[in-house]
Amino acid sequence: MKTLRTPFRLWMTGSLAVVMAALCAGRGVLDTGRLAGSMRMLRHSPYSVGETLRRIEAAAEARGLQVLARVGQQGPVIVLASAVGGTPVLMASADSAPDVPLSVQVVRSADGGADVLVPQSLDSGWDGLPELVADELAELPELLDRALA
Repeated sequence: MKTLRTPFRLWMTGSLAVVMAALCAGRGVLDTGRLAGSMRMLRHSPYSVGETLRRIEAAAEARGLQVLARVGQQGPVIVLASAVGGTPVLMASADSAPDVPLSVQVVRSADGGADVLVPQSLDSGWDGLPELVADELAELPELLDRALA
């Protein structure tokens, strides 16, 4: 069972400006340094990056989630919008960077497949999220399993 953590700040937003501020260093360029420290590999895909992205997007849409944004060329990030509308963006503390837990990064692996990374915050239970959003976050690993089967 996950321990619930109360975020310092929590937004449910459909604003691309807020999402881009959380993911990008500026001018729409992914902040790869920050992402590297905040993401962890969850699954390996035997498919190319493009096919893996397509499969994840199709599985998300089948679950009732929309793709809010796809950011970046090298190691693109998909930001999913909850079925309740918008995506959660949160800060764990006053000095932490904003986090987008309903996001997935896909990076090319050495074997020609792709590694699927998720925010480390996915491992936390967050108090204050709408129940459906918390369920969607908990179900993200299963969604990825279906997408990559």
